[in-house]
Amino acid sequence: MKKIIRYCLFVLVMFLFIRATCGRPKLSTKPMTGVEIMDYVFFHNVSITFDGDHYFTLNGGNENYCVVNEYNADRNFIETYDVGLDGRALFYNPKDKNLYVKIYGTDLWAIDLYNGTAGVRFSDIFEEDNSSPAFSPDGKCIYELTDGDVRVIDFKTGEELERFALESYYDEHGYGLSIAASKHYLFVWEYEDRVLVYDLDGEYVTKIKLPRTGYGFSLSYCNGMLWIAEDADASTDGGDGYWYGFEL
Repeated sequence: MKKIIRYCLFVLVMFLFIRATCGRPKLSTKPMTGVEIMDYVFFHNVSITFDGDHYFTLNGGNENYCVVNEYNADRNFIETYDVGLDGRALFYNPKDKNLYVKIYGTDLWAIDLYNGTAGVRFSDIFEEDNSSPAFSPDGKCIYELTDGDVRVIDFKTGEELERFALESYYDEHGYGLSIAASKHYLFVWEYEDRVLVYDLDGEYVTKIKLPRTGYGFSLSYCNGMLWIAEDADASTDGGDGYWYGFEL
């Protein structure tokens, strides 16, 4: 009888494990740099997104110098757009095909680069002025990292759906407020060249050792890659930063 009970428990544990991991792609824990984009900005390189055809990058540090740079899928520069927002994160939402900027502050803005317009989508939706949140790839949720907690926000209503604490994260300026999201995983910094991976319920999965260090606010995920930036740190003079995409 004891053998039968132990066997049943083993089968149950294996079933739960397979169910929890089913459909999740295996991650490379030591990825090599996949692609690189040289990105001329003022102040800091903070975010990158992809709309299926073009990359868009955002800088932050001063609203008078905040721009969005556009690149084609081959990473060739197309245009610079003055958005006048001190950005912390940039998202493309495939549901409504719009670009959104999380500013320094607690508001989320919608921007139209080609018409040169911008407007507040949600006021006071975020808890941290300096946070660099992430969009789920399907555009349904926003994830904000604050004091080691992940806030899951409904994009349609702006309401907090849930909150959970992470086991660990790198609690340093910029790094401790940045999060990236893929279809199956959440990514936060463990150190300047290491990223912790959690599932969408906040359970630890693994860690990734990157081949280079990255700027804290820059942690992003788009076009199937995890991205970090070598910051331009350029002030009002402007300078070249570099985006690096890693295939996991």
